[in-house]
Amino acid sequence: MSEIRVLLLLLLASAFPAIIALIWFKLKKHRLTLPLFLLSLTAGIISFMVAAILQEFIPPIRFNGLAVIFYDIFIRIAMSEEVSRIIVLVPFILLAKKFDAISGSGAALGLIIGLGFALVENAYHGISDISITWLRAFTAAPLHGACGIRVGAAVFSFNENKGKSLFWFISAVFIHGAYNLAIVSPALPSMFAIFIALAAFFASISLTLD
Repeated sequence: MSEIRVLLLLLLASAFPAIIALIWFKLKKHRLTLPLFLLSLTAGIISFMVAAILQEFIPPIRFNGLAVIFYDIFIRIAMSEEVSRIIVLVPFILLAKKFDAISGSGAALGLIIGLGFALVENAYHGISDISITWLRAFTAAPLHGACGIRVGAAVFSFNENKGKSLFWFISAVFIHGAYNLAIVSPALPSMFAIFIALAAFFASISLTLD
């Protein structure tokens, strides 16, 4: 199978979770409108580019050791990607609050933004590293969806409860970093990454209906 076909299949597989999420919101009679859904998906794509820019300003450490692995995986990658979600989430949550477009929390917007991020990330890794492409294809969406939910909840609840907001953000970074570690570590089986992504997603999804 050619690389172009693989890339197209990846894009289709990556778009599928977003379609399922939209159907699920409709079945739950959530007040997330279709225009806001599409804007949030676009914001997720933008957040991927924002994360890439942020990572250019976070220099890698030039020596070996466990501290370097922790820094690169948890700080340079995971934290920068979660911060990129905050950057795009803030204006969307303010917009949603202004027009009363969502109920309860910004977790719903965070979920869709996370899925938009995953869509582009899958295409990127499909081009640059085919060896982990299929594993990411089936785990990136629940992973970024779960982290997006938590960051959305963090942004939405910041003014009311800063401690809870900080917890949601730190937990998103930790989950993201643990997933990345499982992906790149030869000592950890790939099933571990799948478990982290799915467990985090199902532990977070109820926040979208608060």
